[in-house]
Amino acid sequence: MAGARTLAGTIAVLALAAVPAAAAVENAAPRIVSAKASEARDRVVRVLVVGRDRDDVVRGAEVTWGEPGPAQGLSACEQSSRRAERRRRGRRERFELVHEYAAPGHYTVTVRVLSGGCGKRPQQRSAARTLTVHVP
Repeated sequence: MAGARTLAGTIAVLALAAVPAAAAVENAAPRIVSAKASEARDRVVRVLVVGRDRDDVVRGAEVTWGEPGPAQGLSACEQSSRRAERRRRGRRERFELVHEYAAPGHYTVTVRVLSGGCGKRPQQRSAARTLTVHVP
């Protein structure tokens, strides 16, 4: 009888331990599929970032340009039906952000994509990706 209780307790502990892993799979973080920076032209650089979240909608991008100042963000929150939301989940979303540098130099640009949010699900951020930009 004691062995049966120990086995049942072990099974219960294993089942509870599996719940966070299952929850994490259900709400995976977005990821950057690609991120590219254009060559600087008149100190202006364009960053094109493509993101995907396998179980949610990618709704925005965030870029820090490697010089003092806040990050620049681009959001695509919109009113849509639940059916439209389900169709967009898992799709790639493309964002283009533009910045004019104050001075020539080498800059490290950091890019992230955002999913969820907009009052529907918790917002999540991807891991950062860095790009190096040379401004002549």
